[in-house]
Amino acid sequence: MASSSDAPVWDTFVRRPGDIRCGVETPMVLRDLRPGRGKYGLSHVVGVVREGGGPGDGLVVRTVVGVVLPGSYTVEIVREMPQEIAGTPYRDFYAALQRAAEAEPA
Repeated sequence: MASSSDAPVWDTFVRRPGDIRCGVETPMVLRDLRPGRGKYGLSHVVGVVREGGGPGDGLVVRTVVGVVLPGSYTVEIVREMPQEIAGTPYRDFYAALQRAAEAEPA
């Protein structure tokens, strides 16, 4: 059995606090915060964010400049997406992430 310190903890970034969609499957980039070699590793996933707890792993939500948003969140990973997302350089990454999520088989 893993100790509580081994439990996955992630963070993600949003443009605006209102961009958090709780209870809805949402494409997102998660960054692993567990200590060790994998720390800060990125995963592209489709997940369900819940505010105030619930099933899933701990989640820290930050603005694009790194400010931590207040409140506690969890994320339940529904499916993982490819590590590389097709897109045009210097274009909207969040739009490319959304297109990749829609292209994935259910």
